[in-house]
Amino acid sequence: MPPKLPGLYYDKEKKRYFKIEKRGTAPSNAAWSSDNVKKRKLEDAEAAEALRQMSLNKNRITQSRAVTEPLMGGLFARECGNARPDLAAACFAQGLLEKGKLPLADARWASDTNIKHMYVAGKDYKTGICTAYATLDELTLLSTYIPRDPKTARVHRRLISNYVRHSSNVAPYRELAVPQIADIKYHEGSNRILVASRAPSSEVSMWAFAPKTTGPDDPRPFWLIGPAASSAQIPDGTTIYLNVKASGDASYSDYAANTVCPAPAGSPYICMVGTSRGLAHWDSAGDMRWTSPWGPGQYVCHPEAFRDVFAVDFQRGHRDVVFFGGRPGRLFVADLRVRADQWDYLGLPAPITHARSIAEHQVLVSGLKNTLRVLDLRFAAAGNGMGTDRDTPPVLRVNAYRNAAQLNVGLDYDADSGIAAAAHDDGTVALYAVRGDSGSGRRLRSRAVDAIRSRHGAVHCVQFQTFPGDATPSLFVGEHSNVNVYSLGVEDPEDEA
Repeated sequence: MPPKLPGLYYDKEKKRYFKIEKRGTAPSNAAWSSDNVKKRKLEDAEAAEALRQMSLNKNRITQSRAVTEPLMGGLFARECGNARPDLAAACFAQGLLEKGKLPLADARWASDTNIKHMYVAGKDYKTGICTAYATLDELTLLSTYIPRDPKTARVHRRLISNYVRHSSNVAPYRELAVPQIADIKYHEGSNRILVASRAPSSEVSMWAFAPKTTGPDDPRPFWLIGPAASSAQIPDGTTIYLNVKASGDASYSDYAANTVCPAPAGSPYICMVGTSRGLAHWDSAGDMRWTSPWGPGQYVCHPEAFRDVFAVDFQRGHRDVVFFGGRPGRLFVADLRVRADQWDYLGLPAPITHARSIAEHQVLVSGLKNTLRVLDLRFAAAGNGMGTDRDTPPVLRVNAYRNAAQLNVGLDYDADSGIAAAAHDDGTVALYAVRGDSGSGRRLRSRAVDAIRSRHGAVHCVQFQTFPGDATPSLFVGEHSNVNVYSLGVEDPEDEA
């Protein structure tokens, strides 16, 4: 803008200066007359003041904190016709509170890592407690009860004494020694704890045992662990640990079980086992057999198509369709009723670590290179994907997920809320809305879960499980040598309705 010169007026249209004249000598309506110049100065000053006042008023109006809260703000937005698709998931995540922890070892002597593998069962409707099986060193399977204070709903180790008889060792107990434990799961149909072992061998090996149970009139917990499980006061008091194996190609000696997936009700199988050389299954007859082809002359597809399998899950609502994948980055859609060369696959840009069926046609898949996405089965391609670099387009991509290069990183999915709990490689845990119409893919705020900061690297174990009698699940996190519990509730028990 041209500088202002004393006694002169600059005309923007004519782009030149004019001498300011009095009304008597200046032409009528001349912009450079003294009266018009003064009038224009007043108008400009008034406009500047109005703009300044508008800016001040705008800054005085701030958004209410209540509007930003998932529950109150989400309900208000819904009343205004702008409902958030992940409202229920956001409210659940915000309501999670830290409810104590149960140590599996003295923190002073425990290894400088997080719990390696863990399974929490919520089957004890007599006492309302949960039972956990876990390993700290991948060599010893430990068992413990996870009791809660009925008044505060907080977990504490001293409460275990209410459920076991006098003993010098209360909990945890050593259940079983297994070399290189790789996974722990539970099959409800056969009432068996399943433990996979990735110790290299000429055979795929896993262990299974049935927890001893008590009758309805017995005051002890429904599941017995430790010394109580071998008591002579219950029928067949000795726990039988079964070692199940499947032979492989004699030319290989590196077979290992990486993960195990219990079969759903109505399936002829007890579980599927992801191995270092494809997929195996353990049937109800007690035999472990290969699901994917494994031997020379028996391949119906490329022999390297099925390699390290780290993730296995059954399709929701289908007992004959299995997802499995690992390294390389291909998730196979295996219909167990047809030959392996008729299976389909979904391509990913990195090795797969977890797979969870979240809907009839959707599967949640996590992997290396910060990969967490929802894939649609209707985009699956035929064949095994050998020689191709196909990346199936996702229907939802979680951009905030962080795992660059670790295979044993925790992830679990809660079907009721549509929330995925995912551990990051920096020692944090995040909650994401990933299901169906509520699948925004955004990270859900949770003051309790967001506060997790493990000093021992990535968290390996996260699991949703419902305490007997609760209406909503709790989140169990294996941080260092502790099982941390996060449940829906209030900070002050007196605030309970």
